[in-house]
Amino acid sequence: MYMKKKLTLFICVMMAGISFAQDASKNTSIFWDASFSMADRVLEKDLEVLQKIFDREGNQEVQVVFFDIGIKEKEYQIREGNWDLLKQDLLAVQYDGASVYKNLNKRAKYPNVYIFTDGNKLVSNDALSLKAKSYIINSSPTRDEDFLKRTALISRSRLMDFASILPENIGGLKKKTADDATQLLKGTVYIDNKPAANVKVAVKGISDSFLTDAKGNFQIAARPGDSLLVSSRASNTLKTVPIKSTETLAVFMKANVFALDEVVLVEKRHEEQKLVATGYGLENKEKLGYASQSLGDEDITPIQTNVSQSIQNRFSNVNLGNSDAVGGTEDISRVTMRSNTSLLYNNYSLIVLDGVPQRQSDSSRDGAAPQARFDHLDPENIESISVLKGLAATNRYGSLGANGVILITTKGASNKGIKGAAEDRARLKNNVYKADEASEKVSVSPYTKALQTAKSDQEAYTTYLSLRNFNTTNMSFYMDVFHYFKERNPDLAVKVISNLLELFPDDLKKLRTTAMSFSVVGAYEEAIQVNQQVLSLNPNNQQAHLNIALAKRDLGQHQEALDYFVALAEGFKFPNLSTSGISKTVNREIRNLLFKHKGTLNTTKVDEKYLNNLRFNVRLVFEWNDPGHEFAIQFVNPQNRFFNWEHTNAVNASRIKDEIMNGYSNEEFEFYGDVKGKWIINANYLGSLSEANKESLVLKCSLYNNYGYPNESKEEILIQFTDRGDKRNLKTLFIK
Repeated sequence: MYMKKKLTLFICVMMAGISFAQDASKNTSIFWDASFSMADRVLEKDLEVLQKIFDREGNQEVQVVFFDIGIKEKEYQIREGNWDLLKQDLLAVQYDGASVYKNLNKRAKYPNVYIFTDGNKLVSNDALSLKAKSYIINSSPTRDEDFLKRTALISRSRLMDFASILPENIGGLKKKTADDATQLLKGTVYIDNKPAANVKVAVKGISDSFLTDAKGNFQIAARPGDSLLVSSRASNTLKTVPIKSTETLAVFMKANVFALDEVVLVEKRHEEQKLVATGYGLENKEKLGYASQSLGDEDITPIQTNVSQSIQNRFSNVNLGNSDAVGGTEDISRVTMRSNTSLLYNNYSLIVLDGVPQRQSDSSRDGAAPQARFDHLDPENIESISVLKGLAATNRYGSLGANGVILITTKGASNKGIKGAAEDRARLKNNVYKADEASEKVSVSPYTKALQTAKSDQEAYTTYLSLRNFNTTNMSFYMDVFHYFKERNPDLAVKVISNLLELFPDDLKKLRTTAMSFSVVGAYEEAIQVNQQVLSLNPNNQQAHLNIALAKRDLGQHQEALDYFVALAEGFKFPNLSTSGISKTVNREIRNLLFKHKGTLNTTKVDEKYLNNLRFNVRLVFEWNDPGHEFAIQFVNPQNRFFNWEHTNAVNASRIKDEIMNGYSNEEFEFYGDVKGKWIINANYLGSLSEANKESLVLKCSLYNNYGYPNESKEEILIQFTDRGDKRNLKTLFIK
């Protein structure tokens, strides 16, 4: 009972403070925080404060600024203490998005200022400036108490924190139980680049130890100068890691486990396989199921000066015809493998050089036109020659192989394996693109389906708010809603995706996802703020530095962007920052800025090596939210052949480790020269290195057409992949 009386008295004193401190001016500016974190405010307390204000002065003009990541203003006329219309609007506020305080004070129209907020904000370095004698009111239990107190102290304002009288917050100051010099060190353990669970982490010399969680994360009390002892029995590995600072630590280890399957010893004579070329690569001759003939480089002697001489009388039923050149020498282009069965059509065989069919001579046109010639081939540069007949030829080359096929593989086109076994590169070129691969295997999410039934943006937004009650911390949900609104209503898209910042202010992957999303819809100021938040958590994050410079470029702040790029390239401003992962992009951006805006830029700090610009038909810059995701980017050329760039541990393990250590995840490609025609660009999600990581891969592509030319244009594409095996078409290009 005594405690209740004391709390009631405390609230009354605060109310009295409002009554007697009211400025002589009648009019009031109210700032109302409408961000997602304010949804749990005790609205009755805030309304009581406003009731006291209007009881004191019943006739006044009131400006209300509703703010989250965006701002809306509205004017109210209060007459004879009636503020019902304002109250209705406050009761109807839909709390969504993150809070931004920057430049908020400049919007205050009237001398009496009241700001209702919990202090939670978009980025940690955002500050709230207020005029002296303003009031800060909070009724949310999840407020940032330190921020509110600091703001009130600096601006000489009065803080009324109703949350401080809640039972869970009474007792206020937390007692320190550890040595001031000992801090909580956070980190992640990776074994073979995969976040490793149940790895033992201990401070050397102290018996207490901790195990990493399912995502490889750990927390341990330590101080600079200590050493961590990290060990895993399952992977048979141990590592000592010195602690130089209390920044988040990444520990990389290699497994030393060798698994043996059941071994059965039998006496069997080793027989060396004889490999022959088939048009599909090298195969074991014993397994072909049809007769084959082949010559290796050991069968081709130096005295043979012509490739035709190399095969003369070496293959059964393979006959050389005379060429139409002076002297009538025999030439491989006029080989026949059976009797001349046609008088009107071609009887000559097909020549395939390093997997590429060559122009054929034509027996039906002998003497009427020049025929193909192959006397330029050096026999000493030939790795192998094989002959295909009958179905073996037509199965691979269709009607072109009806008269048989001569396969020639040169030494320059043959890769030697580490054990010296020859590998036919034709096998590596089995890359004909099938049209059905372009179809997406991803179904529309239930969230998107629900939004698509809406008849207006407002109806869709109301649907989103309803769905949010069941998906509060689901990143895929916010991304789906963002994608729905990004073309229809970019402002709503920005508000929706900013919820990730309210919910996960210290999660680097979600911060990166949010920054990428902001950039796609042109919210570059907000993207800069988020990347600055990333740097506050990880000062040497390469990608955040790069993205800040790119956002300044896109804002038209060309001098600031150039200075930032040059500082990254030359290292004089960031001496401890490794920029190896972003150096190519930085180099190109400096050159292009100078080309476009040289007359308006101060270039005294710019090296002359950047004065020559690069030009491409198309430049593609990819960025992704998490280096721990595996995926492949596929390029299909106008000849319907594809090339895959793989971001996988199997292919790019050292690169992935470098990405994790240095905080970058980007790659770029360019098309230039004779690349005219249709290009298809696909992406295939292969899964996460960590089984515990259930978050989506978010992939962004910045596509520049006519890069480095006066008519350069840019398009940005953002796609979310949720399930392993998802394949999406990113873009189909028609290069003229």
